Amino acid sequence: MNILIVLAGNPPSKSLLKTEIILADLVLAVDGGLNAFRMYKLQPDIVLGDMDSTDLRMIDDVEIVSFPDQNLTDLQKTLSYVFDLYSIKSITLLGAGGARSDHFLNNLHICASMDDSVKVLFKNEISDIEEFEFEIIQRITPQCIFDLPVKKGSTLSILPIADFSGLKSEGLKWEIQGLDYSASFISQSNQAVKDNPTLSIQLGYAYIAVYQ
Repeated sequence: MNILIVLAGNPPSKSLLKTEIILADLVLAVDGGLNAFRMYKLQPDIVLGDMDSTDLRMIDDVEIVSFPDQNLTDLQKTLSYVFDLYSIKSITLLGAGGARSDHFLNNLHICASMDDSVKVLFKNEISDIEEFEFEIIQRITPQCIFDLPVKKGSTLSILPIADFSGLKSEGLKWEIQGLDYSASFISQSNQAVKDNPTLSIQLGYAYIAVYQ
């Protein structure tokens, strides 16, 4: 099952949200993420959260799952809910970033620890950087290879937020050859020298950010 989760960060455009709804088997609005659906007169399948950032009035024919527990974030509670009920192939997150960097970093951390076989994508439109329009971040694991469509000349960065080993690339300007995580490892603003470069990892996980 392909799950779309819309969080309360920077809202997606109507076009992006409608596209991702079509691609998803189940569409979830997490608390303030519902505001994007309301703004575009669209509807999720389920609304989840502690409901402290949204108004549930005028919501018809939508299942509401309330999470009053404040010891976990709404995203943590949402992931626990869906993994208990569904067999999940992929999770795409919109609205995961925003004004507060701690929210985005915590979202990356939370999703990093889920089942290695699940494909994880963060998608975000960029409005304040002229050379880029779109950011996609994919988690790679030994079971989830990097498979995003990437055009030659695109910019890629590796986000090494935890231990990993055997990270390799093919098709980048500055190739990565079996590197392990270390405090000094940085591959920022690398470039694709061909369409659809490949990256793989032997142990652990890393995030690959693509800017196009």
